[in-house]
Amino acid sequence: MTMKEQEEYAKSILDIYDKNLTTLAYITSSSEFETHLHLNDSHRRRITEKNYEIYRACLKTVANVGRKFKDLIAQNESSIQWLLLRTQAIGDAGESDTTIKLELQKLKARMKEIYHRKFVWNGTRLGVDEVQETLGSLESPDDLLSLWNAAYEVPIPMRDYYSTLISVQNQQAKQNRWTDKTESTTNDEERRIVEQLWQELKPLHRLLHAYIRQQMSKLYPGLIQLDQPIPIHLTKDVFGSMMTYLEKDVLPFPHVKGIDLGPAMKRKNFTEEKIFRYADEFFVSLNLTRAPERFWNLSVFKKIPNRHMACHPTAFDVYKYDDVRIRMCTTLTSRDFYVVHHEMGHIQHYLQYKSLPFWFRRSPHGAFSEAIGDAIALATMSPTHLKRIGLLDDYTSSREDTVKFLISQGLSRLFLPPYAYALDTWRWSVYNGSIQPFEYNRRYWELVCEYQGMKPSEARNERYFDAGTKLHVAFDLSYIKYFLAHVFQFQIFDVLCREAGHQGPLHLCDLHGSVAAGKKLKILLGLGISKPWQDILEEFAGVRTFSAQACLRYFQPLRDYLEELVEQGQLQVGWTCDTKNNSNRTELVHISYLLFLCMSLIVSKKFF
Repeated sequence: MTMKEQEEYAKSILDIYDKNLTTLAYITSSSEFETHLHLNDSHRRRITEKNYEIYRACLKTVANVGRKFKDLIAQNESSIQWLLLRTQAIGDAGESDTTIKLELQKLKARMKEIYHRKFVWNGTRLGVDEVQETLGSLESPDDLLSLWNAAYEVPIPMRDYYSTLISVQNQQAKQNRWTDKTESTTNDEERRIVEQLWQELKPLHRLLHAYIRQQMSKLYPGLIQLDQPIPIHLTKDVFGSMMTYLEKDVLPFPHVKGIDLGPAMKRKNFTEEKIFRYADEFFVSLNLTRAPERFWNLSVFKKIPNRHMACHPTAFDVYKYDDVRIRMCTTLTSRDFYVVHHEMGHIQHYLQYKSLPFWFRRSPHGAFSEAIGDAIALATMSPTHLKRIGLLDDYTSSREDTVKFLISQGLSRLFLPPYAYALDTWRWSVYNGSIQPFEYNRRYWELVCEYQGMKPSEARNERYFDAGTKLHVAFDLSYIKYFLAHVFQFQIFDVLCREAGHQGPLHLCDLHGSVAAGKKLKILLGLGISKPWQDILEEFAGVRTFSAQACLRYFQPLRDYLEELVEQGQLQVGWTCDTKNNSNRTELVHISYLLFLCMSLIVSKKFF
């Protein structure tokens, strides 16, 4: 067969699988959506697991079929080379050992079950993903610590399963000719990019950290030292990564009216669904696609009373052309106004690439989809836009207004990157064996201190598995894409603002109604993963990698202000992590952990 005949033959086979896989993906995704709404329903969970088993088997079959055309894969001139490469990159195509696959499924299911367990705090039953709203409403440091401690108790039983999961995954990685699991989740180039971006962001983060710490020391006298990390529970955020609940207490210039969308939305008689409607109208103003009627009928916008359901905000592509959904326990707060627009960014992404073949209906890089949602949220949180839609009155562009607004933005955008970097650095180190099970907790908090400048209220021993409080650890999902997305969102925003003809400070750009910006955004949204992400980024922004320059430019007025405070001796930057004697304690910790394991084996049954 000629190359052209081989290409046509391969494509005809893959077209058949495309239709079958799209149907299977719809069945599996819609089943998962329902399972998340009924976490106590074990029957639904078993059905979803069975659907995923069939789905993965089909993905593996397609990957094997694709390998039959190895000559086409090797030919750079082949018009379907990228298509064949995609068939092998998706799903669990690399898994060849059924025994390992089943063991991994059991371990992951057990960890998810532990994560979703309810606990009782102050007479209220809560899940880990329901803690944030309650934590944000508390004022007493004792209450904040009590709830934070209760949430961090949940993943304790997960620890042994996680260490077993890592061992099994590394075994699987070696079967696939990798050194360890790290190589399947990231690569040297991505880690180099992350480190470079972090070095660019770090001075700005340390300045804002110093300012927030100083303000918090006034709020909690005696509980915060100005040369020490911030106790995480006092941030009113479970992980200290998005500290919007501190806004009213730490923003400067109390005589200047700040932006608090919660009261404004209540005055305007907003409902949870109405926030989503506003977000949808924003995309329509860019000449993009309106969310279909099925979206409004099938999505869940607020907590269902007396229902044990997953609350972590999630957008679903259910793979039928008109079936996209969101599940979110929305509240009328500034924080959720931002999150809703972020999630609707995912929905718009799904709608724009819905006509592509199954293989290409994904984000070209994990950071793309997250950053697109964040960039839209960035645009809709602009004071100019908020004034347009009637949620902000009496805003001026004075320096005080600007600094106050940018600190508010920094609370939601500049504390996640160091947390994401710390979390996945911990995970990569666990994968490659440089962090062992007997030191999981100590090393986790060392990284949190190093990157975030935060700490627990008191030392946490190896009884705990504090990293497992994060859904992405419990569900074994990479988190570094959120670091990249928090940088890339400003890069996207900058390109769209230039396309819209915006002049002046970047934070005042309003994209609403710009068809030109919408046309540009379609490049990112509509191509899916039909090309390598570097090619798509170059087509959109004229560069082939992520850059922090737009982020730094967005926050430059804030950086200037904070550097002035430092020069005037009003702000102390930096912190000291208590790592002394760690090397001496390691052996003792190791022995204690082994004793703990022995006692656990005596009093409980092992999973396998």
